[in-house]
Amino acid sequence: MDAEPGPSAQGWSMVPDERERTAAPAGHPGAHRDVAARVRGQYRAHPFPPPQRRHSYRNHARFVRQYLEGLGIDPAGRRFGDMACGTGLMLLDYALEFPEAELVGYDLSEASVERANATLAEEGVGNARALVADLLDLGETESFDYVVSWGTIHHLAEPGEGLLALARVLKPGGVLRLGVYGYYGNWERHIQQEIVRTLGQGLDLEDKIRLVREWAAADLRFLAAQTAPPVDLDDDDWVVDEFLHVWERPLRLDEVVSGLARGGLSVLALTDYDDRPIPLDPTAHIRSPTLAQRASQLPFDQQCHLVELLTRPYWLAVLARKQGP
Repeated sequence: MDAEPGPSAQGWSMVPDERERTAAPAGHPGAHRDVAARVRGQYRAHPFPPPQRRHSYRNHARFVRQYLEGLGIDPAGRRFGDMACGTGLMLLDYALEFPEAELVGYDLSEASVERANATLAEEGVGNARALVADLLDLGETESFDYVVSWGTIHHLAEPGEGLLALARVLKPGGVLRLGVYGYYGNWERHIQQEIVRTLGQGLDLEDKIRLVREWAAADLRFLAAQTAPPVDLDDDDWVVDEFLHVWERPLRLDEVVSGLARGGLSVLALTDYDDRPIPLDPTAHIRSPTLAQRASQLPFDQQCHLVELLTRPYWLAVLARKQGP
């Protein structure tokens, strides 16, 4: 499969091939179907996350337990959902951290779901399972007390519809943790992806993977832009997911905040990939009292936009809660 990026992604230059020029553009009724088919094909050939990341999400799950308990939410008997669970490694660590809860993961890739369930079985986990389903076609409504969506929304043709779908599956009072690439903090990686696209025109996927490795070995800026966790350049699946993904539409934090608000969710907190808090009050990031006062008068979504501009994290992990009891 040739894992070339799809039609023009919001905010980034693209070099589409002939197949992409004929694909349904974002907003077209067929866009979701086209993009979903290509994403499913990528993860059929290159499931993600790879096995070496097993048990790498334990701190993430512990952080969520502490956060839920801080909100007065007892996980016992609760239903948790992992939307686009991939190979199930985050689902696994949640299941181990929350043995008192029921966990369900969904992914559109049959290969990923098969691997997820195999991993759960290997670990003797009985409170979690993975199912094949597309987030935008999911029949669940107000079914989950907690939902995690980690690295998913920016791979949808219409991220706004994905945000509404996440809101729809949450119970009133339910909590969402949404992880997306930072629009500005991930800028260097997108430059690298554009370099690979430009140099890789006409190459098949295997040659593009080799191109990524050759470029990484020759460009010091390439290594300096490593992410958390660092990319394993020896792993084909990791290289494809990071540099050759078939579709990506970066989102600004204000777009995420506004999209969640349309679904009835209020943003409560923001962290980076490693659960370090990023204050949503822009005055925490501004030394000038005059400018801080101006910032405090902005609407909340614009305050969030300013926070992202000032901090530029590689990864945005948003915690939000659905209105209700």
